[in-house]
Amino acid sequence: MKINLDWLSDYVEIRESPEELAEALTMAGLEVEGVERAEEEVVLEISVTPNRPDWLCHLGVAREVAAIYGRKVRIPAAKMKEEGPDVRAMTSIDIEDPVGCPRYSGRVVTSVRLGEAPEKVRRRLESVGIRSISNIVDATNYVMMEMGQPLHAFDYHRLAENRIVVRKAGRDEVLETLDGQERVLHDSDLLICDGLGPVALAGVMGGMDSEITDQTTDLLLESACFDPMTIRRTSKRLGLSTEASYRFERGTDPTGTARAVDRLTYLIQKWAGGTVCRGVWDAHPRPEEPRRLSFRMERIGSFLGVDIPNKEALAALRRLGLIPERQDRKIWSVEVPGYRRDLEMEEDVIEEVARIYGYDRIPVTLPVGRTVPVRTDPLEALQADLREAMEGMGFSEAITYSFIGKAEMEELGLGGGPEPVTVLNPISEDMTVMRTSILPGLLKCLRTNMSRRVEEVRLFETGRVFLPCPECELPEERFRVAALMTGSRSPKTWYRDLEVSDFFDMKGAVESLLDALGIPGAVFREMNVSYLQAGQSAWVMAGETSLGLVGTLRPGIREKYRVRQWAGCLELDLHEMLKARSIKAYRPIPQYPGLLRDLAVVVPREVEAERILSEIRKVAENLGKAELFDLYEGKGIPEGHRSLAFALTYQSQSRTLTDEEVDRNLALVVKALEEKFGAKLR
Repeated sequence: MKINLDWLSDYVEIRESPEELAEALTMAGLEVEGVERAEEEVVLEISVTPNRPDWLCHLGVAREVAAIYGRKVRIPAAKMKEEGPDVRAMTSIDIEDPVGCPRYSGRVVTSVRLGEAPEKVRRRLESVGIRSISNIVDATNYVMMEMGQPLHAFDYHRLAENRIVVRKAGRDEVLETLDGQERVLHDSDLLICDGLGPVALAGVMGGMDSEITDQTTDLLLESACFDPMTIRRTSKRLGLSTEASYRFERGTDPTGTARAVDRLTYLIQKWAGGTVCRGVWDAHPRPEEPRRLSFRMERIGSFLGVDIPNKEALAALRRLGLIPERQDRKIWSVEVPGYRRDLEMEEDVIEEVARIYGYDRIPVTLPVGRTVPVRTDPLEALQADLREAMEGMGFSEAITYSFIGKAEMEELGLGGGPEPVTVLNPISEDMTVMRTSILPGLLKCLRTNMSRRVEEVRLFETGRVFLPCPECELPEERFRVAALMTGSRSPKTWYRDLEVSDFFDMKGAVESLLDALGIPGAVFREMNVSYLQAGQSAWVMAGETSLGLVGTLRPGIREKYRVRQWAGCLELDLHEMLKARSIKAYRPIPQYPGLLRDLAVVVPREVEAERILSEIRKVAENLGKAELFDLYEGKGIPEGHRSLAFALTYQSQSRTLTDEEVDRNLALVVKALEEKFGAKLR
């Protein structure tokens, strides 16, 4: 927003240099980004926050200058000669959508002469970035930059039936705007119409059929207040942003429409002559009641951390046009002017006092109070430990969208149950439902890496999934961790061939993760999942509780995501992991030597190695470690059987074990395996 200092001085006395004024405004909250000098003009470039539309004009900035320095604001003249017929005999204004347009004020001026605006006016407009067009159009822009109220001048005789109707557009209705573009409208758009059809896109841009031409002599002038959301929706959808829409989107003063059209009429009569019809047609179907805000004087000091004398606080409010009135011993109130759309609560009033009192006068103090240790949420602690463990294994964290396409779920076979939660206003067609699994988003990341020839990929993500619950008001939100892995286990070197990753690398990642998180005794049970390869997929179990799954992606899934090599995944439920988590007990390093025994048994092929290890740990005494180190099928092994070899380390914390007692215990282990699994010592 550009503010011309010479123009600004019409409304408030300025004694300071441009730099001094810029500093004072910035310290009061109206940031001045720079001071520009071009020929005779000095212009301030200001940054206006979205909640202060009243600063989008010279009069609004003049109010700030007056409040800062305790000066008076000069309101621009708007008194004109009204010598024409009554305005109600010339036109009518009907508002069919009072929500979209709560107020619409209009005047009629006849017998005007088109020409150039005064040279001073043209210079001022051009200094703030507005091109001079004619005395009529320049007058509308001048008042907008002066008072912050966008206005429009219609050719009176190009309006069918010489009247105005404000209504919603019909679906697919078409309007040609002043830029020569045909706009296809939506039924949420607001239109300014004459007796036959649309003549302007309300709050955004006028139409070609009613614009001012060289033959124009009679005018209908409009000054309206529109619903900010309606204007923003239209401007955003059409990609059409104008000076008018920029202001209407932020909110204009509904009490100032008549005042602004009076000022416009005054300038047109002054610059273009003409006869002004008597009166203002002021359609006001939704009058706005005066707003009052209450505040407590003692609250100002406690809120700001500095004792501001009551006299200074009240003076600051008066200088801002917020006249304070005492309600009782503690409560005061102010009436909020229509142009202050940002004032809504007691804290807003206190902020106004602080701005004018001076932020630089408020001392910097540390907050006073007792600090109470906050217990970390167990789920957050688990996530933090999980991230550390996954990063330690070489995985990189990814963050994907919580909404995905329904087709992606169905391709993975995740559909078939209750309908997923649908997004009412999706960003795109492939983001229409809330995810029930994290894997689809990670698979997209994997495909992106593959397309860029990055073939060594280890990704993980922890976040929410949204499980549909037909009988519930809201879906069930669960935290999960998912990971993907593809590439080599170790690169090719001069001393070692390339080793490609496989299912056991993914399974090992799960085991390492659970061990780091303090979840003991996890076992893997074979299962079939639509997107995982049979024989290389398993449930991850903690006791009888399923924590999630791990496995190799099916070839069809890998092909869809352009993965030409092995790829595996895991997805675990953090809530179940939290239940299974335990504190690791400290175990000192044994001081006594261990005794190693190898045990090879032949068992039916369907017997899982994990079940045998579990039985060994149950029967063996003083067992330190038990690991599977060999699997053999072939010559010498009966059909339907396989040989499993385990390395057992016996070690006591209190004494040195003898060979005899270890051998006796090993015989008990062999007997238990024979009885439970039909195992034969190899």
